[in-house]
Amino acid sequence: MKRKFPILIIMVSLIFGMTGCIIRNQSSAHNTITEGQKITDTYIYTVEDDFNGMKLEINLALTKGEVEFELKDPNGVIKWDGKATSEKSINEIREFEKIVGEWTLIFKSIDNTGEGKLELQFNRL
Repeated sequence: MKRKFPILIIMVSLIFGMTGCIIRNQSSAHNTITEGQKITDTYIYTVEDDFNGMKLEINLALTKGEVEFELKDPNGVIKWDGKATSEKSINEIREFEKIVGEWTLIFKSIDNTGEGKLELQFNRL
């Protein structure tokens, strides 16, 4: 029993360490957009010094209305922007060069008539 206890502690430590890396390396969100709801959602993803860059996947599908978005790097430069409508969904993955700091992704409803779903995922490169 005494020999198994240190092994158990090492295994638990490794699992917690690996879980922390996974959480640090990615972030995701899933939202439902409801008609009449004013949307101004902000998402922050921190690119750290040991990253090679960042990848962002946006899936935004509307059945009504319009939603705009923009992604800014830590220097405030817009790196990606666009608009989704009921006729034009956004379903893209883009990779970005490494700029250490907080990247900001903002979604805004244009006329509060939007209805649909938003899924996004940030990943480190």
